[in-house]
Amino acid sequence: MTSMLSFVLENVPSDWESVSTYNSSYILFDVPDYSREYERVKTMFNSTSLHINSIRRVQNPFQYGRFKLRQEMLNSNSVDTVFHIAHESDLETALKYTCDYRRYKNENQYENDNKHPRFYHDVQSAIANRSQSKINESCVLVVNKISGIIKTQSDYYIQYVVDIYL
Repeated sequence: MTSMLSFVLENVPSDWESVSTYNSSYILFDVPDYSREYERVKTMFNSTSLHINSIRRVQNPFQYGRFKLRQEMLNSNSVDTVFHIAHESDLETALKYTCDYRRYKNENQYENDNKHPRFYHDVQSAIANRSQSKINESCVLVVNKISGIIKTQSDYYIQYVVDIYL
């Protein structure tokens, strides 16, 4: 019998690196400058005054598997790309605990109901009310989210970490 993790690893996005074993819940991979993947993510930031230091792909088969199961359960193929800002000191927490803002030390960005992290539909809105120093100490998480109201942490997964500066 095939394990759930094995099944997920056989059905990951095509741009994921092949990994034989996951010693932690996620692995970060640098996205090479000027690659098609880099350019695709970079275009999401074109309407901003931000500069990109690096783009890293998040490979978390556990989050991704939960997301795909939730998508199937909801019978929904409609997915939005949204953005979440995390202080660089909270990045590991955000990646490990799926943007659980209650565990953050420096930022508390959440929806009005205090149950889910704050997601923005464009990068400009995400950084609109931040000082330059806060922006330079932050990173933008590019997140895939099932369209509609968030009900659980399985409704989204983190695709990329973009290190930014003004």
